[in-house]
Amino acid sequence: MTYDYAKIAREVIAAVGGAENIRSAAHCATRLRLIVADRDKADDEKVGEIDAVKGTFFTAGQYQIIFGTGHVNRVYEQVVQLGIAETTASEAKEAKMEGKNQLQKAIRTFGDVFVPVIPALVATGLFLGLKGALFNNNFLALFGLTNADIPQTLQVLVEVLSGTTFAFLPAIVCWSTFRVFGGSPVLGLILGLMLVNGALPNAYSVADPSSGVVPLMLFGFIPIVGYQGSILPAFVAGVIGSKLEKKLRKTVPPIFDFMITPFLVLLIMLVLSLLVIGPLLHQLENVLLVIVEAALGLPLGLGGMIVGFFWSIITLTGVHHIFNMLEISLLSNTGFNPFNAILCMCGFSSAGVCLAISLKARKKEIRAIGPSATASALLGIGEPALFGVILRYGLKPFLLSCSINGVAGMIAMLLGMQGTGNGITTIPGILLYIYSPTQLIMYVVLAAAVFATAFSLTWMFAVPPEVMEADAPKKQAEPAPTPAPAAFPEIVGSVAKGAFVPMEELPDPTFSQGVLGFCCGVTPVDGKVYAPVDGVISQLADTLHAIGIEAGGAELLIHVGVDTVEMKGDGFTAHVKEGQTVKKGDLLLTVDLAKVEAAGHPTTIMVAVTNSDDLMSVEAKGSGALQPGDALMALRA
Repeated sequence: MTYDYAKIAREVIAAVGGAENIRSAAHCATRLRLIVADRDKADDEKVGEIDAVKGTFFTAGQYQIIFGTGHVNRVYEQVVQLGIAETTASEAKEAKMEGKNQLQKAIRTFGDVFVPVIPALVATGLFLGLKGALFNNNFLALFGLTNADIPQTLQVLVEVLSGTTFAFLPAIVCWSTFRVFGGSPVLGLILGLMLVNGALPNAYSVADPSSGVVPLMLFGFIPIVGYQGSILPAFVAGVIGSKLEKKLRKTVPPIFDFMITPFLVLLIMLVLSLLVIGPLLHQLENVLLVIVEAALGLPLGLGGMIVGFFWSIITLTGVHHIFNMLEISLLSNTGFNPFNAILCMCGFSSAGVCLAISLKARKKEIRAIGPSATASALLGIGEPALFGVILRYGLKPFLLSCSINGVAGMIAMLLGMQGTGNGITTIPGILLYIYSPTQLIMYVVLAAAVFATAFSLTWMFAVPPEVMEADAPKKQAEPAPTPAPAAFPEIVGSVAKGAFVPMEELPDPTFSQGVLGFCCGVTPVDGKVYAPVDGVISQLADTLHAIGIEAGGAELLIHVGVDTVEMKGDGFTAHVKEGQTVKKGDLLLTVDLAKVEAAGHPTTIMVAVTNSDDLMSVEAKGSGALQPGDALMALRA
């Protein structure tokens, strides 16, 4: 289906409460994320009626509209073109934390540390899966080969691809932790690399009694080893190290900061990590792994049933981020991830429930978005199905899905299913099971059974009554009255309070020589810029330093300062957007004149009639001190 994305963007802005209610916008793979001033002004029902919208929800301080892949980026581009600011990293972080308690904030921060690590683990999991599939004797026997026939160069290459991430995992975790907690990421990276330095006894070798490698013992009781594959020691070292760095930055004199702060951070944290943090937390990490493995290994697959049933509920609360660390720890210590099998089956269950509802529904909107939401779930992106269809009209489909997830999780654990990575699920997740023909067959059979069961039970028992009601015919909207065109402005008013500047004295040659047409200027005494005529905003520069106005055949350009484009919008706030009708005296911009001056730019505001040659005459009328709206120029058509 072809969509008018510009129209969708306009309707979204209007339904969410107008541009004045939207602080900024961003997007992810499936959702348009709007930080709004007032959540209550957003009309969920109106938003849901917009073309291509698959659902809405409010979380992490953001009003999120589900469009799905391929659509959300196009809608976002149109929203930004309509004057909505892009969300900065600090705004997104503040929005996520708004209204959360300390536990929720801690879990969110924990997720911010580990989510960036996942892509590397996904790639490593795929490498491990391919290695297991191609470098096993059953597969090689088809070609009359064994592992001994594989060239050593190829074996080394595969080992590098599949082993590097886990060997240097503390460095990645430490880097990400420093980044999230406000330290210098490069110091975190170096500290993490020190924890796996080759001069230390390798953790994997120490764990293997047959290797003959033993820890270095300090004072006869403190073991010193490398921390290959460890998570907690690197995470805690990163938290403490970043806080230490920020403290030192404030106390060390600036002249010595460049040398002393990195030196002290690395020295103190390495000693602390090897002597205290590492030995204590590595033992705790081992205990946690034993507990997790014991839970997943409960009799009759009870551990898998519990995780499966509650997984969708856990996802809704945002607590699922903490499982990233458990999955990563399992992978680095055992090479396998049984959690992944459970999560994959949850994805197939959601897809089956979503497809059944969408095919049986009579409501046009659900029939339109359901198949694409199902496809997204089958590709590992479950939000459109979960929020756009399953949870939209009641809890029955959701609870059915949770129950199927629990049974599927139990079966996965009874079968001993486990992947070679994390971060990908459902159809792409198959790649994590190709290392073993048995695992691959179990995965495909169980996935098909879960999908079919979820579809059948939902079709028979759990389709919400609301989606079985046909849509009421929509009332034909009355066309909005066309605004009367602005009259030709015989007088162009002053755009600011300040002193009049004739054209020949303007500080920019482009304007003083009339290259853009006849113009005059104002040296402002405050940072407010007003509309000089009635008209329509025909142009608003991305950097907000220039505005074009079309007014009854006259074309005006308002340019604030000289070379202020270099400021990239810093210090400028727009109060209008392109296409907006304005009246003489309306506030267009607010400018921080002190910032402009500090950046070394003249603050003169220049107003040019860019189509002067098409008019009979244009002449200056201003002089001395001006108030906003005082005569600046006189025009004759």
